Amino acid sequence: MMHGMTGTSEMMRPFAEKILPDGWNLITPQAEFTHPKRGYTWWRYEKGDNPGRRILTARELSDVDSSLLKLRKILPDDQLVLGGFSQGGAMAQELLQFDIDVIGIIAIGTRSVRPMELRERLLEIRSGKLLWMHGESDHRVSLEAGLEIPSIFEESRWDVTRIQHHKGHMIPIEFHDSVKDWLQNLE
Repeated sequence: MMHGMTGTSEMMRPFAEKILPDGWNLITPQAEFTHPKRGYTWWRYEKGDNPGRRILTARELSDVDSSLLKLRKILPDDQLVLGGFSQGGAMAQELLQFDIDVIGIIAIGTRSVRPMELRERLLEIRSGKLLWMHGESDHRVSLEAGLEIPSIFEESRWDVTRIQHHKGHMIPIEFHDSVKDWLQNLE
């Protein structure tokens, strides 16, 4: 389970432990780039953080690729559920480009970084399950940008669970049990 921009692995850990089914192993990696205000980031915004911007620059995509290579080195060769919040959720989707055994993706308050490439990759791999959660009042990642994710996965015949809430850029506590139940049903 990967944290978002300005987060840390330790900030993500309590949520990840709360939703983790018994007997499962947990990895909460930390992004490599230091954020100028707090925590870490999976990619650095070149011209400042503009929440409404959807297309990343070549340098930002280079940061994404650098982070992906480091993440790939720490992933076990087991069945995996990849997940994250905000930038972490984007990284979970991006990791699908590797030859790994992914049975599920958790994408919370996030968007797709490279939607065309994601569509192509999903056609090449075995389908799994997606848990998508997004807030209607999200000021960081618009609901419109977030809604692209379940559409892409549904087009590729993934089993998609949608949780849309009225709150903003967050993981509402009232949905923690729903995420855990979804994970337990993957077994």
